Amino acid sequence: MNTISKILGTATLTAAAWVAPAQAASQLVIDGSLLQLENGTTFDTWKIVMQDAGRFNVNVLAYESTSNSSADAQDLNGDGEFTYIDPDTHFWHDDGSVNPLLNPANHLARCDDIANNCPVVDTPDFKLTDLGAAFGAGDGSIHAQRDPAYEVAMAVGNYLFVMADYRLTETEAASGINGGDTMRNTGVGGHGDYRVTLSSDTLRFSLSGNTITVSQVPVPGAVWLFGSALLGLVGVSRRVS
Repeated sequence: MNTISKILGTATLTAAAWVAPAQAASQLVIDGSLLQLENGTTFDTWKIVMQDAGRFNVNVLAYESTSNSSADAQDLNGDGEFTYIDPDTHFWHDDGSVNPLLNPANHLARCDDIANNCPVVDTPDFKLTDLGAAFGAGDGSIHAQRDPAYEVAMAVGNYLFVMADYRLTETEAASGINGGDTMRNTGVGGHGDYRVTLSSDTLRFSLSGNTITVSQVPVPGAVWLFGSALLGLVGVSRRVS
């Protein structure tokens, strides 16, 4: 092995060691609760700030039973309670107004269940694709359908992620309450908990209050140094030859 080959081999191994962290998956887990009121249930709104365009996965864990019965319920999140939220998730465009949910034109997508009420969305700025039950079970979900799991691709901009129970209409979103809704096996004054895992191989997440900021995973400086070194080695190789 000549000198140039040795240098290239060493440099490649060094770069591989530095590249690995940038390729590692990033994830954020958010937890919340919905309340059962006399006239319906509450819903939660999370702000998403996309500083860079990209794709990430959304995996919901909420329904702690394999059926509709408490007989086969399991305490999946370890809080000593059973949750029967039937998750209904939505994405809205945040137009900067006081309440973007008042404008139905801002409604981008709905995903209720796995392979049910979760239509594919394919627009220039927003895409949604169901990921199926096998991926959905990766966070511990035990119901074959109720906890949705999907991938979204989003352009740079501001969005809202909405978590509700069963079915939230645009009119109900504007009113601020999921009217007439009742969470299964939950009385007035009760609540249901949910967990959402966001994950990506190319994006990173940060949380402040109810605002999730999404940006590209930075490329380590060593990768740029490696590229510069290769250019220099090419010049050396030419002079040697």
